[in-house]
Amino acid sequence: MAPIAQTIPTTAGSPLTESSTLPFGEYLFRRLHQVHKVKSIFGVPGDFNLSLLEHLYKTDLEWIGGCNELNAGYTADGYSRYNNSLGVVITTYGVGELSCINAIAGAFAENVKVLHIVGVPSRMAIFDEQEKKKHLHHLVNNIDPFADSDRFVYTKMVEDITCVSEIVTDATTAADQVDHVIKEIFKTSRPGVIFLPVDMSDVPVEASRLTLDPADRFHIVEDQDPALTNKLSTVILEKLYKSTNPAILADVLVSRYHDGVPLLREFVDRANVHSYTTFMGKSILDECHPTFVGDYIGLESNKGVKENLEDSDLVLFFGPHLNEINTGHYSFDLQEGQLIMLHSDYIKIGSEVFRGVNFVNVLRQMLDIVDVSKIPGPRPVPFEVSPRYPHIPSSASISQSVLLKKFESFLRTGDVVVCETGSFMFGIPDFRFKTDVTYIAQGFYLSIGMALPCSVGVGIALRDEGSGRRLILVEGDGSAQMTIQEISAFPHYGLTPIIFLLNNSGYTVERIILGEERTYNDIKPWNWSKVFELFEFGNQGHCISKTIHNEDELERAMCEIDSNTSNLQFFEVILDKLDCPWRFHHMNNYRLFPLEKKIGLTLN
Repeated sequence: MAPIAQTIPTTAGSPLTESSTLPFGEYLFRRLHQVHKVKSIFGVPGDFNLSLLEHLYKTDLEWIGGCNELNAGYTADGYSRYNNSLGVVITTYGVGELSCINAIAGAFAENVKVLHIVGVPSRMAIFDEQEKKKHLHHLVNNIDPFADSDRFVYTKMVEDITCVSEIVTDATTAADQVDHVIKEIFKTSRPGVIFLPVDMSDVPVEASRLTLDPADRFHIVEDQDPALTNKLSTVILEKLYKSTNPAILADVLVSRYHDGVPLLREFVDRANVHSYTTFMGKSILDECHPTFVGDYIGLESNKGVKENLEDSDLVLFFGPHLNEINTGHYSFDLQEGQLIMLHSDYIKIGSEVFRGVNFVNVLRQMLDIVDVSKIPGPRPVPFEVSPRYPHIPSSASISQSVLLKKFESFLRTGDVVVCETGSFMFGIPDFRFKTDVTYIAQGFYLSIGMALPCSVGVGIALRDEGSGRRLILVEGDGSAQMTIQEISAFPHYGLTPIIFLLNNSGYTVERIILGEERTYNDIKPWNWSKVFELFEFGNQGHCISKTIHNEDELERAMCEIDSNTSNLQFFEVILDKLDCPWRFHHMNNYRLFPLEKKIGLTLN
C-alpha cells in the first residue's frame, strides 16, 4: 500500500504534501515566514536576485523596497531590534551587497539579528573553468591582468562581520544550510549571510521539513548544559542571599535574546533590589519601578548613580556589552569580587568563567527556585541622584537642556523612540522614561544616518503586529542628509511617525571634537519644511510640517500632536551649532570636565 501523503499548510498558492517539492526560492521564503514575527522582507532588486524575488509573491510575506541597499540594511536592522527576531535584507552581487555592508557591520557590532541574502552569479559562472575566465559585471577584475577574477572576493569580505555564511549550490543540502544560518543568527544574535546563485532559486527541493520540523521555535534559547545552568543559578542566588546591598545592572544583550527583558523585569520585581541600566541598555528595565536608580555610565553617569552602584557589595550584571561608549570610556569601577557577569556566551562569577551558558536560561532557573525572603531588602541609596548639569545655556532660543526636559515630559507610556547618533543621544540618560517606553539607538557603532531608515523598519514591525504605539524619531540635520531618501517610505507604507529634526547647521558632534568653525563641519542648507512636497504623492500626502524657533512654539507643537495622530508629523527644531549635552563635552575630553572653563559651569 502506498504511503498516505500528509498535507502541508500553506499561506499562499496550492497546498503541499509531505512528499512535495518546491522551487528553492519559494521554499526559502516559506521557511522564513515560519520564523518568529517575520512578516516583511527588505531589500533592493538586482539582476542576480530577481528570480528569487519572484517566489516571494507565492507567500504572504511583504516586500519592503529600500531606496538603496544601505538603507535597506538599516531598515532590516530596525525591524530586528524591535521584534527581537530576524530582519531579512536581500541585495544583489557586488554593487548591492557592498552598499549594504556598513549596515551589516553595525548589526554585528551591536548584536542585531540580520539575515543578508545575496543573489550571486550562476553556479556555472562561479565554478566552470571556462566561465571563470570571463569578467562578469559587478565583479572587480584581478589585479593581475592574466589571472581569473575571484568570484568569491566579496564573500571573503564579510567573514569577520558575520557569525555564519553559506553559499547554497546543492539542492540536497540547501534546506540544511538555511536552517544552520538561521539558528546561528539566533544563537549568537549576530548577522549571517546566504549567498544564492541566480539559477538555484528555481531548483526543486524537498519541502517536507516545513511541516515535519517547522522553524517557529528557532528563536528560543536552547539550554546546552542544563546541569551547569542549575548549578550556576544556585551559586548566584546563594551569593545574593549572603549580600547586604545587592544591585542589578541591565545591558543591551538582555534585549537581544527571547524572553530576556520580561524575565529580567520579573526578577527585578521579585528580588526588590536596586536596579540600573547602561547607556545601551536604556529602557530594558521599567524606569518607573521604585527600585530603579538610573543609568550607569561610569564617570558619565548622573550625580549619585556611579557612587550608589559601586557602593553595592554584589552587582548582577545582565547582558554586558563592554565597549568604549557603553562603559563611559572604561570608567566603570566595579571590582571583580563584587561582580557577577551574566552574558549570552558565559557566566563570570568573580574570576571564574563558565562558558557555553546563556544568561536567559540561568535567569529562568533563578526565577524558578529563588526564595525572595532570603534576599536583603533595599535600603535607601546613600547618595542623592540628580542631573550633573541641570541647564547648559545656548545662544539659540531653544537649548538642548530645555529640549531634553520638554521631550521627557512629552513621552508617554508605550512610546517607541528611535534616536539618531548625535549630540541629543548623549542627553537621554539625564531623564527617565515612562513605563513601557522602548528606546532604540545605535549607541556603539554610531553610524550617522542609521536612525531614519531604522525607524522605517521599526514602523513596519509595529504595523505587522497591529500596534497602536507612537513611533518617535529624533533625527539630526547632518545625519538625515545621509539617508533622506528613505523618508519617502513613511507615506508610501502608511506610517505616521512623529519626527523631530534637530537643525544645528551641520555636524555639532564633530565641531565639539575639532573644528568648531571649519567648513568641513558645515552641511548644505536645506528647506526642511518642504521635504515632504517631494516625497508625498497622490492622496497619500498627510504630513504636518513645522519649523520651531523658540520654547513657546515647541510647547504648542507638542500639545497639538495628540490631536493629529493619523498624520505624519515633522518638526524642525532650530538649535545652536555648538549646543550639546554635558556628557558629550566630557566624553570628548575623557576624564576632564571642560564645561568648567568653557561655559563657566562648576561640577556638582
